[in-house]
Amino acid sequence: MLVARVPRVRRRIPSWASQFAVGAALVLIAIALFAALLGAAVRGPTAFFDELGKTVARLAPQPQPDVRDDAQLKAVIRAMPDGKIQVGSIVEEKDEVVFTVVAPRAAVKAAVRPGDQLRIARDGGVEIVPTGIPGLIDQLQRSIDDLKRRFFGGP
Repeated sequence: MLVARVPRVRRRIPSWASQFAVGAALVLIAIALFAALLGAAVRGPTAFFDELGKTVARLAPQPQPDVRDDAQLKAVIRAMPDGKIQVGSIVEEKDEVVFTVVAPRAAVKAAVRPGDQLRIARDGGVEIVPTGIPGLIDQLQRSIDDLKRRFFGGP
């Protein structure tokens, strides 16, 4: 029996195909490495600026409590109806007590919103304390008026 030999055909992968596969793998590795480095670079400054903000907040002048001593607290309690004032909460990290003062809406004639501060106006009425740039200008004007009263006298 004669067996015919069939020549073996060797299929070669072209060199450009193997170069393409190696290049694509290198590009994917480079993208993954870049993404990891970029993520670390973005997280780093965020943590730094968070800590910087906390430090600056500790160093910056903090608003003082409205009632600073026992005599002022007693005066506030006497001014309240029935001579009572309610404790709203205690802020442990500042070692402060926050009181709650409740007033009927009819008693507050100003159009107030949460967070507003009220004061006695020059004409004796109740007004909302301005904030932002108008508040700064108002504070400067009140300081100038106070200096005028100290040096030149008057009401």
